[in-house]
Amino acid sequence: MNSAKLSTAYFPSVLWTAVAVQSTDVRLEAHEHYQKQSYRNRCHILGPNGLQKLTFPVQKGAKEIDRVGVSYQEPWVHDHLKALETAYRNAPFFEVLFPDIQALLTTKYPTLWSLNRASISLYEQWLEQPLVHGETPEFVPYAAPGAPGELVKTRGDIDGRALHPKAEHEAVFPEYPQVFSDKHNFHGNLSALDLFFNLGRTAWDYLAALRF
Repeated sequence: MNSAKLSTAYFPSVLWTAVAVQSTDVRLEAHEHYQKQSYRNRCHILGPNGLQKLTFPVQKGAKEIDRVGVSYQEPWVHDHLKALETAYRNAPFFEVLFPDIQALLTTKYPTLWSLNRASISLYEQWLEQPLVHGETPEFVPYAAPGAPGELVKTRGDIDGRALHPKAEHEAVFPEYPQVFSDKHNFHGNLSALDLFFNLGRTAWDYLAALRF
């Protein structure tokens, strides 16, 4: 696969990460406006009660994606760490990975962009592979055609900037062991944190083999 454009994301999804792993040149969209209820400030995990959405609040004012501030007036960091611990403390790689997440989230980042970039950098550290190679130089409208929230492929290149939590995807997510598989059906496109906690280093093999 050649190049890919992706929007910034908070602990990106399995699909987002698979696109990045399989692309030789990945550019983050640096000139869009912030979009509410998107992956830009949320991620999904699988907890004891099923699908759980972790969202962090942003400050009002700036619309430019690289200027949107993170709000720390609410105890969302504590809530996210507690949710992750509850969801994954019995996962095979929890003790290895959780301290890295704890260190990241207890650092105060001024902007959504810097917080998300730190979460992507953590993925890069775990995978021992760069996922992002730069930023878009200017905003170009999303590629078309394509269903809302889907990947758009053009001659081997991918535009994934419109990926959205509510979108259905053509990708087929092979099942892997999840902590609460005895209580809930398999969930395939969670935050890649789910993949890392459950598979550890073999998460790379899963991401490299995913078809979309």
